[in-house]
Amino acid sequence: MLQELDRLYGEIAVCQKCPLGAARIRPVRDTGDPRSAAVVFVGEAPGANEIKYGLPFAGEAGKKLNSYLSEAGLERGQVYITNVVRCRPTANGGRRNRTPGREIPVCGEWLARELEIVRPQIKTIVSLGNVALKWLCGKDYIIGDWHGRIIPVNGFNVFPMYHPAAAIYNRDLDGLIRSEFRQLGSNLGRAEYNLEG
Repeated sequence: MLQELDRLYGEIAVCQKCPLGAARIRPVRDTGDPRSAAVVFVGEAPGANEIKYGLPFAGEAGKKLNSYLSEAGLERGQVYITNVVRCRPTANGGRRNRTPGREIPVCGEWLARELEIVRPQIKTIVSLGNVALKWLCGKDYIIGDWHGRIIPVNGFNVFPMYHPAAAIYNRDLDGLIRSEFRQLGSNLGRAEYNLEG
């Protein structure tokens, strides 16, 4: 499994299928060991800190995520984290992040392959934000309508949540996100929540 992931990320590192490839500093790798992880977290795309360190959720949103994981009784080393988009989408000459658009179908193919690799071990996916939710479940799914609800998709249980960065910009969401992480922790402890392979 780990060798398959290494090969996959070797391909991602040289991908030129969309314009982000030409400006790539480094692709952002996954974190966590899928052989022992309880759940897969799928984010949107890397920002400046993620590119700097080559890891997902390395900035302020990462600090929020770490805090939320503790609500579920989890630590970062117990989960597998990846993104829909692997290179940083920017605007204003690279000075700020932007929501990915046309890159999503291209990078989404990498994510589909990645999930197939980890599927034998992990049955639960937490989609963080609208980009991940829509790619995993379909364009009609909106985070405001589906957060905190379990959606069975292709042999996985998808559990949509707001992106941790949302609570940075809207503090009113912090309590909601914390309660849904506690719900996630309870779900992971229920036998009926884990789908049979």
